[in-house]
Amino acid sequence: MRKVVIQVEDLEKGLNRFKTAWETGEPQGEFVTFDSVEVLLKTITTKRWELLRVLQKNGPMGIRPLARLLGRDVKNVHSDIQALKEIGLIEDHENGVWVPFDQIESHIVLASVA
Repeated sequence: MRKVVIQVEDLEKGLNRFKTAWETGEPQGEFVTFDSVEVLLKTITTKRWELLRVLQKNGPMGIRPLARLLGRDVKNVHSDIQALKEIGLIEDHENGVWVPFDQIESHIVLASVA
């Protein structure tokens, strides 16, 4: 099963995970990491979450059929697909585009400063 974790994490923690992977030769998992909740929510909007859910459920498909299924404009769906491709959550497929992950997790931790 292929899983990706979408998370908010500071640069130091991400570099430590990379260092561990480098030193041990062991994969540390697949991550899409943002440096703030605000950037995460700006990048993965509600409509993009829905697009991911529908595409993951239905498998590879073209942009037009996906837009019809979502009840959205083709141009807007295309734009959202490009944004999600840039961060690695969607990839091209011979039948259009697809979500290459069986599972998508999101980790957002809010911690007090005190």
